Amino acid sequence: MHSVFYILGGLLSIGVSSSSIPRRQYLTPHSTNTTTSPNVTHADPVASVCGPTTASIICMNRYGALLPPSFSRDANPAVGYTGAIVNDDPSWASVAVADFVVFDRARGLELLGTAPRIEKMFDVLNVIHEAPVYVPGQKKLYVAQDGPMGNLTSLVIDLSNEPPTMSGFETSPKTYQPNGGFYQGGSVYWAVMGNNDSLPNGLQQRPGIAKMDPNTGRVEWLLNNYHGFFFSGPNDLTMDPNGDIWFTDSDYAYGLHLASDSPQNQLATYRFRPSTGEVTIVEDTLNHPNGIAFSPDGKTLYITDSGLESVGGEATRGQGNFYNYPINILFTSTHKRNIYAFDVNSASSGGKSPYLTNKRVIFQSLEGAPDGLKVAANGYLVAATGLSFGVDILDASGSIIARIQAKHPVENIAWSGENLKTLWLVGIGGITRVQFDLAGPALH
Repeated sequence: MHSVFYILGGLLSIGVSSSSIPRRQYLTPHSTNTTTSPNVTHADPVASVCGPTTASIICMNRYGALLPPSFSRDANPAVGYTGAIVNDDPSWASVAVADFVVFDRARGLELLGTAPRIEKMFDVLNVIHEAPVYVPGQKKLYVAQDGPMGNLTSLVIDLSNEPPTMSGFETSPKTYQPNGGFYQGGSVYWAVMGNNDSLPNGLQQRPGIAKMDPNTGRVEWLLNNYHGFFFSGPNDLTMDPNGDIWFTDSDYAYGLHLASDSPQNQLATYRFRPSTGEVTIVEDTLNHPNGIAFSPDGKTLYITDSGLESVGGEATRGQGNFYNYPINILFTSTHKRNIYAFDVNSASSGGKSPYLTNKRVIFQSLEGAPDGLKVAANGYLVAATGLSFGVDILDASGSIIARIQAKHPVENIAWSGENLKTLWLVGIGGITRVQFDLAGPALH
């Protein structure tokens, strides 16, 4: 295990802090009793070893569609996919310890390539880590640390070193709690959810959209209100071919105690035009809009709905005091944990005012709730599972191809490297590197 990095007050120190959250702490696989029930036969094992030997890879038989009837799984959303109990098929035990689980053998092994690898590179504080952004000119990965309260320092990983090295950094002026990010034209764009008018040294900030120059650390604010209402907490963002920024607005900042005021407006998805300052609501039906990304051709917008998570209840650090400080997040297994696709329609306005049509649900998460979302160069969707330890890889229609299994919760992801075939997983307690053949989108 590597040292735990705790960022607070502009200093990077080593140790364990007093902060904590119940997002993925519950998701340890249940122990498996391999005792077989009498008179039970199951001709084909549900899982088998497959693929290269550089990682532990398991292929599922027919997507795991047929399990011995004695199987069970706790409805608690904190119980992960590998927490299902399948006593009458010993092969199931291999799923829990796999690095990669393949559902579509041909496409899954193709994207893994000939030598896939996964390695946890850093232990970090048990708070949410988000907004990973790769800056190719610097060969650096910027990562936001969401908490504890008052924290104004984020992380930067220098990928020119092997192994990579990590340090803390602060912007000028200081930025409170970025949560989503992307790279465009030499700048890092952030969805910033921190909402506080009384931060250290007199700093005042409302949630919104900001742009950071990675060479200087200088931040320019672009948006911080909707006609006088402050946003609940912009969660993630992306940019269309016209330069408009599309972003989701959720209330996690309030539940994580990173906002001094309760939300003023509905949770929704917006389109912001930096050239004019206009901001327009484009979607208001999702319970908890979260990750957001366009298809490679820009004709489809994908949004994740982490609706099984809600803000409220008694403040807790979660099971085993997992999170580093008490938070107010509830989980309800019967609520939405879906990814939605929308058509982007702009023909009627000559491309000036794009809007969304043809909403359809394309995927329900195997565990946790879909969080950060990216689209690969070939159009595959790659979705972090938030309070869970997995990353799901889907085709454009939502058919699951494979999943990556980390040793910590994964809130968001980012590609790096000259060929963009290195994927970074960031989340509570860890930052992990995956090397495989699925390339990320070109950086502009």
